[in-house]
Amino acid sequence: MLLTTLLLVTPRPAHAAAPQPVYAPAHSIADPGVFREDGDFYAYSTGGGARVSRGDEAAGPWNAEGAGLDLDPMPGWMASDDVWAPDVWRTSAGLVMYFSAPAKDFGGQRCIGVAVNTTADPGALFRPTAAPLVCPGGRHGGEDRVPGRPVADAGVIDPSPFADSDGKRFLLYKTQQTPSSLRMVRLTADGTHWFGNDSGELLQRDGIIENPVLVQRGSQFVLLASRYGYDNCSYATVWLRSADRWHFAGATEHTLLTTAGTGICGPGGADVTPSLDGGWRLFLHGWVCGTGTQACTPSQISNGAAKRRALYAAVFGWGADGATPSVGAFL
Repeated sequence: MLLTTLLLVTPRPAHAAAPQPVYAPAHSIADPGVFREDGDFYAYSTGGGARVSRGDEAAGPWNAEGAGLDLDPMPGWMASDDVWAPDVWRTSAGLVMYFSAPAKDFGGQRCIGVAVNTTADPGALFRPTAAPLVCPGGRHGGEDRVPGRPVADAGVIDPSPFADSDGKRFLLYKTQQTPSSLRMVRLTADGTHWFGNDSGELLQRDGIIENPVLVQRGSQFVLLASRYGYDNCSYATVWLRSADRWHFAGATEHTLLTTAGTGICGPGGADVTPSLDGGWRLFLHGWVCGTGTQACTPSQISNGAAKRRALYAAVFGWGADGATPSVGAFL
């Protein structure tokens, strides 16, 4: 597979202060999927039962809303409430959440579930459906079988919804283990079921690529993703662009966020959303060490310092051509 990767990143000036998180509670805010409703932002993040946080503005203040999933009773396919990377949007079914959780009889691997909240409150509980939406091999009645994944016994994580300019709905996700791949499946209009053909692979990497986010900009499709190991400062955010939503394998991979370029330890798990002022905001997580809000250093990570992931936010733009991601000031 031919691929050109651009890894030129301008380091921060030595005197530049690292951005501060907009939210850094005692628990981690990891893999944020951010949804805006009226004047508020809701961040759905990795944690037991899917953590929900609400911000009056992107810059905060932010507050914990509790767990997002109603797991009483827990769906039969789930082995635990250890939910990763939930994400939410609104459809004709109501508010719909996608999440990954360990599946029973699957060697610790994960499937992707769907849950619905029929209230008007994004902080209210979402009730999962009985069967997963994406589960390799059709385990537990999973609708998308994930054919042709790189590792035969790999699960799936990091669900991310996408709607094109015609209103067609899709779900992106990652296949676990390495090599890893990013895939996409078309959904029904209400976003709760698989529709049409099997999911397709967008691209594959020998190492780690995950946390896909797809945005259509005119005739172009821009794919954001995280690269390298999530548990240290090497984690980074990249982007690719293609005129075909289904094909990114030959697209140039550009680096968007690194520790050297931002001062944030492992800037990844990025999500973008329209802001209140008509522009865009970028949300991501990074590692902070100790009980404060200072970004971890690589040596702290290597030496096993106590750490957790915090939420950062920045002004986001699309460049002069309207389709080139750019990160402005951190909030």
